Amino acid sequence: MKKTYNLFYEKGKYYLEYSMPENNEGRLIIDEKKMELDSVKLYKMFFEKATESIEIIISNKIDEGNSEQIRKKGMRVCETIQSLCDEICKEINKKCFKE
Repeated sequence: MKKTYNLFYEKGKYYLEYSMPENNEGRLIIDEKKMELDSVKLYKMFFEKATESIEIIISNKIDEGNSEQIRKKGMRVCETIQSLCDEICKEINKKCFKE
């Protein structure tokens, strides 16, 4: 199963949302000043309901109308979360969904 989450920026916060219509997972919010995320919410949104081999894609959707600093930070947020998800998916798939 492949899931895509989009990264956006709004009013001092980066947030991730599942890309599918009628999303009921909510948002994973990252405050720009603290640059911290709720790891429990990340797990629940991304991995808790996995019933088969999983792949997470983080897509940077930060608007070009934002400052360069916001876009650069957003790119780092996107890369960091993608790297984290890649490692978690690798372990989940290896331990739970051996083919």
